[in-house]
Amino acid sequence: MNKVKINVWRIGMIICIGVFLIVLSNIGWTDGHIQIQEKDQKLVLKGKISEALGEYDDHLKGAVEYLVCGRNGKEYESIIVVDATAKEIYEALDKLGVKTGTPPGYDEEKDEPTPPTGTEFLIYAEWKVGDETEIAGAEDVVKKVRAEDLIFNVKTKKPMSRVTWIYSGSRIIADLDSDDEDAMIPQAFMSNDLVALKRFDASALFQNPLPESEKENIYKKNEALMPKLGTPITLTIEVNRKMQLFVLISGKVQGVGFRNFTQMNAKQLGINGYAKNLPNGKVEVVAEGDKAQLDALIALLKKGPRYARVASLEIDENPFTGEYETFGIRY
Repeated sequence: MNKVKINVWRIGMIICIGVFLIVLSNIGWTDGHIQIQEKDQKLVLKGKISEALGEYDDHLKGAVEYLVCGRNGKEYESIIVVDATAKEIYEALDKLGVKTGTPPGYDEEKDEPTPPTGTEFLIYAEWKVGDETEIAGAEDVVKKVRAEDLIFNVKTKKPMSRVTWIYSGSRIIADLDSDDEDAMIPQAFMSNDLVALKRFDASALFQNPLPESEKENIYKKNEALMPKLGTPITLTIEVNRKMQLFVLISGKVQGVGFRNFTQMNAKQLGINGYAKNLPNGKVEVVAEGDKAQLDALIALLKKGPRYARVASLEIDENPFTGEYETFGIRY
């Protein structure tokens, strides 16, 4: 009997260690302000809404040049300031296996600028809703948005279009602090420019792919959404990877054209999978695509077609399979 108890104890310990290692492999490491989540291919950073934003509004007229910068970077024209340095983020992305792309430059033969290339990323910002609301229990409410929603386009009079940010890795320059006169480093290591709003800002690690960003003073802070200056922010930088979503939609979602609505929008977005009515009155959706495409579809499913009344969405993320060649309706 004692041997049986000992073996059960050993098996229990092995299981506990195994679970711990699985959790550890997903979280990666953290030094207090940056976390690597290898399984989900993303970084989680601590920061805040820049307290210096607007400091030179008389001169800059409210224009912002960066979505994100590091400490002692251009905080007066950045929306978010994170605690991590450009070097730490660069090294963390390397741990994820993400290679640098090509920073923007200039083609002398064609006499034109060359846009940045590299892995595409999605950036999210979240913060706790504070004293500015009277909602009961507001201290527990967390608001999460795509980071570009914090930017206002003065030409369109709307929030900046949602994009996938390009990780070019910054232009390479001489390391003036090194004893080796041939040493080179990314410029971002010195400037702490992280996410540039201008397409051809080669100093930053990430660039905006939109051609509109080439115009001067086109972006300002989105006053309607942004929390007060200094608000603590959690910033997530995530590879725009392929995945599968399993979604259950509840509410008045049958007999209102919900499956056709889903199919039409999924095809327009380039998503494959299916939509199906369930006996319990819910609609089941399986969708495969990249994260940006799926984000757009989820936003549409939350609204639904004209006569639908969506109560809730249950969403599970699964590995991408590639088994669907189009988006269909199942019966």
